[in-house]
Amino acid sequence: MSKSKFEDLPNEILTDIFKNLDARHLFRSFYNLNYRFNQLIQSFNYLKLYFHMDSTNLIKSNDEIFSYYVHTLIVDPWINFNLKHFPNIHRLRLDSVLPQVLEQLKPDIMPYLEHLSVLYTYNMYEMGLLHERIFSNRFINLKSCELYEKQALMTIPNWTQSPSINILKTDFINSTTYQAILSACPNLYFFKFWMFSLNEIPTNIQLHKNLKQMIIEFRESNWFYDDDYILSRFLSCVPNLEILEIHRRTYSKHLKEHIENYDWLSSIINYRLPILRKFKFYFHLLDTKTIDENILIEIEKDFNNLHKGQYKVQLEIIRESL
Repeated sequence: MSKSKFEDLPNEILTDIFKNLDARHLFRSFYNLNYRFNQLIQSFNYLKLYFHMDSTNLIKSNDEIFSYYVHTLIVDPWINFNLKHFPNIHRLRLDSVLPQVLEQLKPDIMPYLEHLSVLYTYNMYEMGLLHERIFSNRFINLKSCELYEKQALMTIPNWTQSPSINILKTDFINSTTYQAILSACPNLYFFKFWMFSLNEIPTNIQLHKNLKQMIIEFRESNWFYDDDYILSRFLSCVPNLEILEIHRRTYSKHLKEHIENYDWLSSIINYRLPILRKFKFYFHLLDTKTIDENILIEIEKDFNNLHKGQYKVQLEIIRESL
């Protein structure tokens, strides 16, 4: 009786076996064994290889066939590498990326890019070039984008439009950048950003009817009531917003004066957002040693009374130590 070999198994069984293997192990174990295995492995439409690059596993030249199948690439800080080794990337995350790597982030090198996350800590030049590519539809498949950098997001005069972008998360923006982003991303569905206090008042804002969810953070601990008027103007161009999340911060020693006669944005919501379904307010309290628990109870009571309506509301008080 002859012994059967692994290679004698039909393609259907081999496929079921290979699907349960880590893609890296699959390539290292079976690729280039024979023509049949090569064809079989390369035909897998489910193969979406994930690779986390750190200083110990920088890809080598003899791994180029492996890198060709990488679908998701996450790169640790300060690593220098060649993006050209990864032509089929769909998801890319660059943490504290080097300028020479960021310069390579171009549509001809990353033609299939769908999801991008970049944390950049150098100067603005390279990120400015990237902004132009992103918001001028150079990455035609890009659906979601996270842009985190040391300084505020700046606009580029020759932005056009990127209709494929649905999700955008970024750091501080001003009203000019806000308007430019909404204009450049007509199909934006989710938008998260940090808002400057005492921002300039936006004017001539065009309506953006596709935005459904927005998260706005006020990072400064100083509470300026003019911010609410500017926020109202920000919300005036997104009338179809369904979910709104606000983050505000204050020192607890100033708590009473800040909340006295405050309507917790209820009038703005009633005026600007007629179809809102959910509103969540994160109230970050700093220096909680001086906090008065009775005031917190009163805050929650007032908040719920003011927001009685057709949308769901939630106030979450977060205590933060300095």
